Amino acid sequence: MRNFLFLLFTVLSPTYISSQNNLFAKENSNTKKKLERFLKQNDIPGMSVSISYEGNIILSEGFGYSDIDNKIKVDPSLTKFRIASISKIITALTLMKLNELDSINIDNKPSFYLDSISREKYNFTIRQLSGHLSGLKRNPSGERWDQYNDYTEQKFYNSLKKDDLDFEPGTQFQYSNYGYKLLGLLIEKRCGKTIIQCQEEYIINKIGMTNTIPDYNLNKPEIANFYVNKGGTIQKSPYMDCKFKYAQGCHLSTSEDLIKLGNVFFKPDLIFNSYRPVQIMAKQQVLSSGSKTGYGIGIMSNVDFYNNSFLGHNGLENGARAILRIYPKYNLIISILINSQEPNLEDLTTEVIYSYIERLKKMHN
Repeated sequence: MRNFLFLLFTVLSPTYISSQNNLFAKENSNTKKKLERFLKQNDIPGMSVSISYEGNIILSEGFGYSDIDNKIKVDPSLTKFRIASISKIITALTLMKLNELDSINIDNKPSFYLDSISREKYNFTIRQLSGHLSGLKRNPSGERWDQYNDYTEQKFYNSLKKDDLDFEPGTQFQYSNYGYKLLGLLIEKRCGKTIIQCQEEYIINKIGMTNTIPDYNLNKPEIANFYVNKGGTIQKSPYMDCKFKYAQGCHLSTSEDLIKLGNVFFKPDLIFNSYRPVQIMAKQQVLSSGSKTGYGIGIMSNVDFYNNSFLGHNGLENGARAILRIYPKYNLIISILINSQEPNLEDLTTEVIYSYIERLKKMHN
């Protein structure tokens, strides 16, 4: 796996990049038609899609509008969408950088770093926490997902005292935003800054994600409006206050910036001193029963419908869906962002990338 998962990119000439685009000319043409149909069939206001091969973008297109009322078209290099839980990859990379710096040992328990955490009650490792094996609920009691959200660190600790684990750590997989809030507090304690500042210092700024920012509900032309379909009528989605949600989600980004994020798994020296941290992240965690979970540290590690292995993450937030997939064997990355809560993007992503994979298979036969 190492031979194809962590290929170093060379600096390529414009001529070579152009030849790559020509290589996939048929696939790009068919993909655009497929995406346009998907947009219309599902009444999606706007969509941004970027695909890269060997570190170079081979397709990057905007479809529809980021703002329906003002007819602002989607630009894949500039239009910022909610990426929701794809932020967990950023948080996990930040964790692994602190692990590399010997600031956090992922096999320690949270209580090793946070005095306010009960060692007896929360008897799981940071590795388990970041892989959704801790037993924590999906979301803490008392948290809101709308403009009235006033959840704070103190309220989080109050929830921890009240909420019991749903199962013994390591025995089940249960996706948990709750867990990533705790992970964010751990990172802040060891980093000495806010989670946003830590993410920016160690990851976002390092890899040049210049169009990736926290969601502060800013009203700017380059930030998409977000919509829901109610009874066939497209309406603006209610705003969600992102207070105390930045470790688990609540970032805005472009489809092209997400390609940069995916590229870390091919060129880890952008952040790390070795391949080891991303290898650890990409490895599926295992339950006490021996079953694999399909999830590593902050990232999915699975196969699609056609049995092609990928790393990645999905995202769902008020008025938005997002997906990022990295196909290591084929040096392909795809990101899709929409400003609509429906539909899901998994099948579309699988079908789009399938044509590029088949093209590469034919080339190498």
